[in-house]
Amino acid sequence: MSASATPKGRAAPVAPAVVESERVVVTGLGVVSPLGCDVDRFWHAVTSGTVATGPVTRFAADAYPTHLAAEVAAPHLTAPYADDGTLTPRSLRYAEHAVRDALDASKVLPATDPRRVGLVIGTVMGTRPHLEELRRRGADTATDRRWDAPALLASWPAERFGLRGPRHVLAAGCAGGNTAIGLAADLIASGQADCVLAGGVDELAEAVFQLFTTLRAVEPEVVRPFDRDRRGTMPSEGAGILTLESLAHARARGATVIAELRGHAMAADAHHMTAPHPAGDALLRCMDESLRRAGLTPGDVDYVSAHGTGTPVNDATEAACLAGYFGAAGARPATSSIKGMLGHAQGAASALEAVACVLAIARGRVPGNPTLRTVDDRCRDLDLVRGPARDLPVRVALSNAFGFGGNTATVVFGAPTD
Repeated sequence: MSASATPKGRAAPVAPAVVESERVVVTGLGVVSPLGCDVDRFWHAVTSGTVATGPVTRFAADAYPTHLAAEVAAPHLTAPYADDGTLTPRSLRYAEHAVRDALDASKVLPATDPRRVGLVIGTVMGTRPHLEELRRRGADTATDRRWDAPALLASWPAERFGLRGPRHVLAAGCAGGNTAIGLAADLIASGQADCVLAGGVDELAEAVFQLFTTLRAVEPEVVRPFDRDRRGTMPSEGAGILTLESLAHARARGATVIAELRGHAMAADAHHMTAPHPAGDALLRCMDESLRRAGLTPGDVDYVSAHGTGTPVNDATEAACLAGYFGAAGARPATSSIKGMLGHAQGAASALEAVACVLAIARGRVPGNPTLRTVDDRCRDLDLVRGPARDLPVRVALSNAFGFGGNTATVVFGAPTD
């Protein structure tokens, strides 16, 4: 499918008959980010144009073309040693903090049998950044391998909070957060769980600096998605978690529904290890399939949270796909990428963007593109939100995420109904 194509020979989607036990809603949120480590602070920062990137403090960055990244600033989450005196991976503390906040917000425990509460986490680096930390400190990582286990990202917080349902850690690249949300929804709709905490987590790693440098994808100053002068992205870190549960379960316990996960889709174009397919085949399939499953059309979408890394190829390809897909239906949804403020949080990126979509629906405002100065000619057909934010009633928000290897995932959130 070309970037300007739209599905042909098909009538407007008709919402499938879905029973309440298969409808999936959002009842809680939790965040750890360089823009704040609770939902309200994160939302205030992401809608006021706050740019979180700054000098790297975790490791020596002198040898790299930029000394900038976006780091979580909360000392209790980022100090080398945890409260109990152990050298615990930051990623585990990020995940635990975000899961706790999402659980507290949703009040799903103790109202729910813990055997019916699961946890799905997407990640890029797993616990590898902690191994880097240990090596910098001269630790023997060859014999002490207790932290060399990405599965801890799910098992650690699950054991902390007594969650005994399905546990999964997904390595879907930077599409990991959206992929985790989609799998969680499937676990609920199939009856394997009543509630699943889902999202993504990653901590800043020197290996990511090395990778982006090798790819010549590091921005030396400010990340500028869709800007004519964009030069790349900056590594970031954090965690985003959503409490998802069936509508029937939420209603039975009297929960407050923030939004509904209307649709989701995943694809892999297998075109190139790092570059997107030039025609955006996987992205177009994901957007179309997620809206079809939601019973929605492109014209129903009010806001698009773009992947928007600020790299020349990614932004141009994504802009062409968005303009072609929505434009063919006569639609032009408001579009932004919070990576201009947050940098690229890897496996946590799309999870934090999903949180932003849910909050946009709940609060009637969408984040802007505050670092955008001059729109690239190849991106000018998009309704890019200028400045820090735009007040906008949002009934439907769509969020895209890409990962290396062609991994692509789209999620669609809608305002609560009924």
